[in-house]
Amino acid sequence: MNRTDPPRHDAAFGAAVRARRAVIGITLEQLAEATGISRSALSRIERDELGTSLNYGLAIAQALGCELQELLAAPAATRITQLTRAGEGLRYTDPASGVQRRTLAEPGPGLQWLAYTLPAGATTSRFAAHPAGSCECFHVIQGAVLIEVDGQRLRLGPGDTACLRADAEHHFRNTGRGKARVMLLVAQPRR
Repeated sequence: MNRTDPPRHDAAFGAAVRARRAVIGITLEQLAEATGISRSALSRIERDELGTSLNYGLAIAQALGCELQELLAAPAATRITQLTRAGEGLRYTDPASGVQRRTLAEPGPGLQWLAYTLPAGATTSRFAAHPAGSCECFHVIQGAVLIEVDGQRLRLGPGDTACLRADAEHHFRNTGRGKARVMLLVAQPRR
């Protein structure tokens, strides 16, 4: 009887784990802490030197914020679904406040990745509540900002990240002496 070996997914899985980890910006140490899998084992999985169990695969996917199926998918001819070059993308500058907003990408339904630059003391306009279940994730690149949503205030400084419900009126302002730069991911539920 001629037996055919099942296709190997280890290399694709390891590469997908490494790529996903890079996209969300976590280290092997952070992934190890989140999964309970040793750093050395994770490194070997990423380099296709070690296969993984279903339990480990599920733990890794959960820690990376995705489905296991996404990490097992066969590589496409190209993974580039959208490209925004420097100087491209929708830009808007509020003439009154000087706040600049640039749309970097809209990678999927209900997702927007934005870059804001706020002069010292500037405040964004008040954003209307997004649909129920919406979330905004702020990451401060430079400066200090105060986010106000539904009467609650949160201060963020360089390197801080916060994800907040955005189904209430909200805005943010630069509380520092220099300009503030903020990356913002807006996620609205699929309809």
